[in-house]
Amino acid sequence: MNILVSSAGRRVKIVQYLKEHLDKINGKVIAVDCDEKAPALYFADEKDIVPRVDNEHYLEELMNICRKYKVDAILSLIDPELEMLAANRKFFDELDIKLILSSFEMLTIGYDKQATYNYLLEKGIPSVPTFSNVKSVEEKIDSNLLNFPFIVKPQKGSASIGIKVANNLEELNKLFEEEDNLIIQPFYKDKEFGIDVYVDLIDGHLVDFFIKEKICMRSGETDKSIAIHSREISSLIENFVAKTDFRGQIDIDCFEYEGKYYISEINPRFGGGYPHAHEAGVNFMKYIIQNMNNSVNKKYTSYNYEAGNIMMKYDNVKLI
Repeated sequence: MNILVSSAGRRVKIVQYLKEHLDKINGKVIAVDCDEKAPALYFADEKDIVPRVDNEHYLEELMNICRKYKVDAILSLIDPELEMLAANRKFFDELDIKLILSSFEMLTIGYDKQATYNYLLEKGIPSVPTFSNVKSVEEKIDSNLLNFPFIVKPQKGSASIGIKVANNLEELNKLFEEEDNLIIQPFYKDKEFGIDVYVDLIDGHLVDFFIKEKICMRSGETDKSIAIHSREISSLIENFVAKTDFRGQIDIDCFEYEGKYYISEINPRFGGGYPHAHEAGVNFMKYIIQNMNNSVNKKYTSYNYEAGNIMMKYDNVKLI
């Protein structure tokens, strides 16, 4: 089994974890990126350089690489590529190549924060209120339903890029005058959690999840975190999987506010904090390989990790 990791970037651990399991079955990891100095390239069995995802020739080049290395499945690590792959699923089906991701519809919802809120609201799943215009927020303020500060961020974005805080109406209006396609959320953040979730790609049941309280963030990724068990968050995740149609690996952001829990974002890919889950024993790589072998994973029954362990990221270097 050969799996291609696209847009590999700095995600060295993902490549290493996957390679560790594929080595056992004589499989290979092929990593591709548009930057020849992307570190993760140099930890794969094979590597290749591709155009940027938004290049008109990207899909063609990616499919050529799949043929070259006899790729069986593709795992993308960045948001902008997920929708493109899902939209072209039929071309990969023709090559008998599986895509390790959700459906195009679900990816579109996950990438759009306003659509995410609307979808979760319709499903009856608690989520952070999200607005796409100042007038809607003013009405909530006038009705004493919400108060400053508010978080303002791009409607479609990732890695915490472009996030700002508005402390009054003047600041809020100014942000919307300067940029388009923004959303507004109340500052629901007594505590912040990241949940790594794996949903079976074949039949859509909950396979496993890992809850971590975020201690420190850096460049939009979890830098330090502590593993926890939480009945409330567990129920929230079980309810989420039961009522939605996401598949595979999902990174969910969750806030605790005044004793209640709300989903903030859904990232239908590996999150930056996944290494904490993996090192603690929640191993998504074996679930992926099981599904790639057309086998259904066992359903979730209980926590597969101990609470209290702490993840601390640190830098490393590689010369090429």
